[in-house]
Amino acid sequence: MSDSTDEDAPECRACGDPVTEGDGRRIQSIVKNGEAIHYQFCSPACLESGERT
Repeated sequence: MSDSTDEDAPECRACGDPVTEGDGRRIQSIVKNGEAIHYQFCSPACLESGERT
């Protein structure tokens, strides 16, 4: 993966903060209706509390 800046970083699914490269970044992938969906979280805590559909 390439390095991201705060300007182009995706938003954390739980808190809305920028998800940047780092130790806390988490990605959860699911398959829904035959399509891969990737949810990004800025920390393990946000992953645990994150809203998923």
